[in-house]
This record gives sequence, C-alpha cells and structure tokens, in this order.
Amino acid sequence: MGSELIYRGSETQPSSDSYSPKPVKPWASVTRTIHYLLREQRLLFVFVGIAIATLIFTVFPTSPAPYVAPHSRFTTLIPDSITYFPIETQQKFSSAHRLGFGSANPTSKIPLGLKRKGLRIVVTGGAGFVGSHLVDRLIARGDSVIVVDNFFTGRKQNVMHHFGNPNFELIRHDVVEPLLLEVDQIYHLACPASPVHYKFNPVKTIKTNVVGTLNMLGLAKRVGATFLLTSTSEVYGDPLQHPQKETYWGNVNPIG
Repeated sequence: MGSELIYRGSETQPSSDSYSPKPVKPWASVTRTIHYLLREQRLLFVFVGIAIATLIFTVFPTSPAPYVAPHSRFTTLIPDSITYFPIETQQKFSSAHRLGFGSANPTSKIPLGLKRKGLRIVVTGGAGFVGSHLVDRLIARGDSVIVVDNFFTGRKQNVMHHFGNPNFELIRHDVVEPLLLEVDQIYHLACPASPVHYKFNPVKTIKTNVVGTLNMLGLAKRVGATFLLTSTSEVYGDPLQHPQKETYWGNVNPIG
C-alpha cells in the first residue's frame, strides 16, 4: 500500500508557483504610525515639547547683536560710562592683584594663610645653660619645642617656667639610645661642656659625642629635618685669644 503523498500518474502534482502574496492595503503604513503614536502617547510628548519651547522663546527673547558700521568692522565698542583712575592708583591695584591680596593698601594685615607656620623643633641638651636660652628664644618665636635631656649636667629648673605651655615638651632621654620623633629641625647640644665632667666620665662623653650624634643624624635623615651641630671652643686647642672669632684658626698641637 503506497503512501498518500505519492500522486497517481493520472493526477497532476500541485505547482510550486501556486503561492500568492497578500494584497497590499492602501494607507496601512499611515494608520499603523498613527495608531502607534496614540497608543504609546508619543504625540502628547511632542505637543508638550513644542509648548515648552514656545514659552521659552516668548519669555526670553534673544537680544539683537550690536550694530557695527560697515566702514568700521573691527571697531571696539566702548561703553558710555567708564571710571578712569590715575596711573599711580592703577599701578597699586595691579601690584596688589599680582601678589594675591584683595587690597592695595600696603599696611593691610597679611591673610591668615600667609603667616609663618610654627616649626616642630627638638633640642637635645635643652636643659643646659645654652640650650635653655635657645629654648626660650624658640618658644617666643612661636615654635613647638621638644627638649631631650638626661640631666647629666643640665637642670630641670632651667626649663620649668615652660611647664604648662602647649608648645613645650620635656623628655628625659639619653641620646646614646635611638629616639623616634617627627620634627622639622634638630638642634644637637647634648654633651657635657666642662673638663670637670669630661674627667668624671670620659667614656660617657665620647659616646654622647659619637653615638649620640649618629643617632640624631639618623633621625634627621629619616624625617628630612634640618640638623645643627653645636661645637666647642676646645676645637681651637689652647687658644691665644678670648673670645675666639670666626676667623681664628686656633692653636692646636697636631703631634700631641
């Protein structure tokens, strides 16, 4: 029994050209567009945008361009009312604005941001005679001072009048041991300053001069601080003049 898809010889097979497209409806694209606008409310937004644009151009009309004569195309338009100042006054205002000040008066106060910023300074040996006077000067200048002293020869009474000052700190510490601080400047004055103290503890004196100075130099290198090392008149040997001037070369016996 053959399949039903097999046509008999007497019957004609359907032609492949029997398909015919649907007839094109007139105005189909126009009606589809209108239907889309009404359904999605696109037309409403178009009308609202037109109304807003019309309102803006009505309330804020564009100003006409200034008239320039044909023969003076590149002529600069100068306002009718201009206040002219003398040359001296103009120079003062120009200098003031270049410097960033709002007033041309040279006697006016300096803005707060341009005032000198106080430094954070450590003074080793700050409880000694010279160190305590240096601390007084730095405190009076407005800097924050940290005094580091082991009171081997210094005295606490030399700096007691600064107790209670928020810009003053006192640390009892031996510079032979490392010290970690965050400072801008270092004044290294820590060392016994008398032959009597040298003889009392010569090893301590050498360690303070060598190891203590190395520790302070390491601190200055770590925090990027400025370092000042104080010296002594002993570098002049047995001086022939007192006091020694900066031009004096000293009287040192190189062979002992």
